[in-house]
Parts: sequence; structure tokens; C-alpha cells
Amino acid sequence: MRLAIFGATGGTGRRLVEQALARGHDVNVLVRRPETLPIRDPRLRIVRGDVLNPATVRSPVTDVDAVISTLGVGYRRGPTTVYSRGIVNIIDAMHQAGVKRLVCVSTTSIESAPGTPFGLRLLHRLVLQRILERPYSDIRVMERTITGSDLDWTIVRAARLTNGPRRGTFHAEAGHHAGRGLSISRADLAAYMLDCVEDEKALSCQMDIAY
Repeated sequence: MRLAIFGATGGTGRRLVEQALARGHDVNVLVRRPETLPIRDPRLRIVRGDVLNPATVRSPVTDVDAVISTLGVGYRRGPTTVYSRGIVNIIDAMHQAGVKRLVCVSTTSIESAPGTPFGLRLLHRLVLQRILERPYSDIRVMERTITGSDLDWTIVRAARLTNGPRRGTFHAEAGHHAGRGLSISRADLAAYMLDCVEDEKALSCQMDIAY
């Protein structure tokens, strides 16, 4: 399979690229500074550019089977348009290239899914959603843009991300709080997002993932 990955220099993105290559996929990535991605492989094509620049987004999306986005700004509290403008540019490039499949990461704390424990709901509403109000606002725009598109999309809302090892066992639920854990490793999240690409049951779904 041929994949375009955005956000490849982030913690989840790097693991996604590594695992995609390990599975035998051809991978295109868009990065502002290629030297910050310490991965080299004959099947990896690195394109210098910025997701906020529509002209540079088109190249990595050309001739691929699916697009995966792990775009993010971490826990920075300031306003951003990386999520909202970035996904508009990605979707426009996908339309031009005739690519339909999109898998995009988001966060469970942006909106507590049904079944979320009461204490965790309070943490989301009273702490995280207040502290990260401005980036979360941009994430919500990103999600609405995706769900309002004509793409074959999956939004993966991840629990608190860790740098732990890949366990291979976790819970993923459509529109419902997943598992009892409060976290998920970036390695397991990356593996799940790759699995989602070919999972028809995940089409047009918002999937919550946690241990």
C-alpha cells in the first residue's frame, strides 16, 4: 500500500512511519525540516514543505492509497490553525489526487464519549478543556471539516499518550469510551491507525482508543 503521512516528526508520527515501513508499505511524508526525521528507507519519500502551504501538500498525496494525519501541537496552550487549516489543505489535495481514505488522530478529552467515568469527565471538562481551550477549539473545527467531507474517514480519538512499548492489546470503541485505562502508547496508537486504513468497520466512525 502507498501511504501519505502528515505529522511524521511527532512522537506518534515517527512510530507510524516506522511501523508502516516495517509492514512493507511505501510512505510519503511532508516535513518542514527533513533532518528532523531520523528515518531513511528506500520506500520512504520525504517531501520538504508545510501543511499550511497548499502547494506543498499536493505532492505527497499524489498516487497514494490513503492518507494518515497525526498533526498536532502537543500541549501548547496558545491559539493555532494547524489542525483546521492543515486538514482543509489535506482534503483539498486528496480531492485533486482522487484519494478517498483518511485516518486522522484526535483526543478523547475534547469531548467525553458516552460511558466515560464520572471522574474522567470532570478532568476533561474542568481541567483539560479549560487549559487547552484554544487548541481544542481548532481540533473541533478539524473534526467537523472531516465529518462534513465526502471522504472515507475515520477519526481516532486517543486517550493520554505515553512513550510506552507496544502491547498489542487495547480497546477501541466507536462513539463510546474505550476500556478502563486512561492512556494509550504512541506505538499502539500508530499500529491501530495503520489497521484502520483497511478496516471497513471503521469507515465514517469516531473511534475512541485506550487500554
